[in-house]
Amino acid sequence: MKRLVSRRTVLVVLGVIVLAVVSFVLPGRRHVALDVFVLYLGAVGLLAAVRATHRASPDIHEPSLEDELRDPLDLPPERPAELERLEREVYLSLGNEFYFHHRLRPLLREIASDRLLVQHGVDLDRQPAQAERLVGPEAWEWVRPDREEPRDRWVHGPPTAELTAVVDALERI
Repeated sequence: MKRLVSRRTVLVVLGVIVLAVVSFVLPGRRHVALDVFVLYLGAVGLLAAVRATHRASPDIHEPSLEDELRDPLDLPPERPAELERLEREVYLSLGNEFYFHHRLRPLLREIASDRLLVQHGVDLDRQPAQAERLVGPEAWEWVRPDREEPRDRWVHGPPTAELTAVVDALERI
């Protein structure tokens, strides 16, 4: 505390010396020198107030970058791996019907089979007529048990609108 007082005293004395020199050298500008001196004293007082406030505030630990990286609460939530895998399957299936047939179609069949069995007691493979009626024509084409593998491996997969219609039909089961 004593050190802080001595610094302020030195600054004020330095300001008084500058005021005296300017008043002696430029006697016609004393009013300007006095205005500058008052502003200077205000700045010194503001500096003292900031330092006093800083010292009076509780010691808050500012975390380092290493602390921030280790804090598990600050990590953004990770997307589930299964969701990322499913998004990748959909994306690749839209580009290639062979991929659709072997990767995404089994997932659609599993969804349809589970929903039919739980909601209506119908087995997709054993009761295809009832399953077709419940699933609807737009989705049945993609989940029917006797669907043949595409002959051309490089033909484009289903359009997004068609895949959306299939998902909507499965949600309605």
